[in-house]
Amino acid sequence: MTWIKDKSRGKVAKGLLAGIAVVIVIAAWAFWELSRAAPARSTSLPARLADDPVSRGEMQFAHGDLGVLDLDTLETSALPWTVLSAALALDLAEGDADRVSAALVEQAFRAVGFLYPERPAGEGAADGLPRAPLGLTLGRVERSMPPLRVTAANLGCASCHAGVTYGPDGRPAPQRPALGMPNSSLDLEAYAQTVYRALKRAFADEAMLWRAIDRLHPGLTWRERLSLRWLVLPRARARMAELGRDGDQPLPFANGAPGLTNGVAALKFRLGEVEGYRLAGAGYVSIPDLADRSFRSALLADGAYAPVGKPRFVPRSADEAARADPGELASIGSFFTVPSMGMAPERAEAAIPAFTDIARFLATYRPQRFPGAIDRARLPLGQATYARACAACHGSYDGDLDRPRLVSFPNWAGDVGTDMSRARAFDGSLAARVNGTVYRRHMTAAATGKLAAPLLSGVWATAPYLTNGSVPTLWHLLEPATRPERFMVGGHRLDFVRVGLALAPDASGLWRDLGDYQPFSRGVEIDTRKPGFSNRGHDREVADLTAEERQALIDYLKLL
Repeated sequence: MTWIKDKSRGKVAKGLLAGIAVVIVIAAWAFWELSRAAPARSTSLPARLADDPVSRGEMQFAHGDLGVLDLDTLETSALPWTVLSAALALDLAEGDADRVSAALVEQAFRAVGFLYPERPAGEGAADGLPRAPLGLTLGRVERSMPPLRVTAANLGCASCHAGVTYGPDGRPAPQRPALGMPNSSLDLEAYAQTVYRALKRAFADEAMLWRAIDRLHPGLTWRERLSLRWLVLPRARARMAELGRDGDQPLPFANGAPGLTNGVAALKFRLGEVEGYRLAGAGYVSIPDLADRSFRSALLADGAYAPVGKPRFVPRSADEAARADPGELASIGSFFTVPSMGMAPERAEAAIPAFTDIARFLATYRPQRFPGAIDRARLPLGQATYARACAACHGSYDGDLDRPRLVSFPNWAGDVGTDMSRARAFDGSLAARVNGTVYRRHMTAAATGKLAAPLLSGVWATAPYLTNGSVPTLWHLLEPATRPERFMVGGHRLDFVRVGLALAPDASGLWRDLGDYQPFSRGVEIDTRKPGFSNRGHDREVADLTAEERQALIDYLKLL
């Protein structure tokens, strides 16, 4: 009997040991699965990309995931699409899940300046599911253990760098965006605040949130439901509670207003330069047009990033720009995913091949032609005025008075009396942080203390002007004494005479659209008395121009 008992005990012990071993193996497997990099592929990318690198680059620019959809970015910038779309619709429905719809999801994104291209002929919306706007990339993040599946959403290149085209009356066509043009109505600050408010409301009544999710996404699989219930929602709830304790703000910095970004503050946050949730300073930058980027010898508004071993500010001819290695631009460009999309620098490196194709695509990009009237009798004077007053900083163009092309760019940087908040924001401490990452293999970061003169290709569509977007039209830029103290931006029409935002002063002195036009997104008041928004400077450079020369110069700039 004793022998039988001992044998039974041995079998039980062996069984327990085997069970423990299985648990350990499963736990190790789950840990490996949850910690490894396995970025999701964008659902908008075709299964096989074109062999032509330019076509591949165009697709990556418009719809590429660039490796930014994974578990790590769900902890930083990415959001679960089912929860995000349901919360936004629920917020507009004032908490009533029975009223949520795909149309409300689109309304929420359109309000903050995201664009929805018109559907190709014959393509309907029969499924009734929420559609993501251009520049918001979706992909399914999956793991086999635990059986995780989450549709993640993150920003892509086209969110900021696909802008509306314009008709001959200056009215925008947001349903027909152009890749490479700036989205001067995208309000990332309003987007962050809207999402934060919507999620707070949703988590206050999770039963209603689940009803909204079921209404918008009726085809959720059991894996997606379990992932939301046991992983995504608990983590999101905990994160929202943490933010509520740390100042009740979605981010420790402000992005400014429509058409602006605060990438330096975002980078400081990602690299640990912002302690706790203390708000970082203003360093706003107007989103540029992306034509002729290969003429730049250093990137960012202050030329902070230059290729390793290359001079930071050096003139480039058209031949030199044509011979520029697209890999250099791509290596630096891939680092932009760190502040804007929440990537770790080590992970961002993997996107360099995709960014190399994007650089090849951008080399072929030309801005939309100016769609309004041009006084061609003024062009010779405008061309001569540009050569005398502007070319030394902004580059020289060929003699074509139909479609001038840039032939040389000085890569000048300095101080012309404009707001230097952005130049001060990228300080030595941040430069050292950047140079301490793996990107020291690709670029050298420096606190230049200067602002780089911008390229002017497509300048007519990039209003408002100056680095911080504080001047509404080219006419106001050339007539410094007339610059408005307060004006509206976002969803705007363009003034084709002054070239810029179509505004006029109301009785309070606020410049806004006084016509019957209804903006396609919410407008925001720019107050140039606030930190980071000063509209002073760049006045000595235009002081000696006559009224006739100013108007002729504006007509010439319409060609670029």
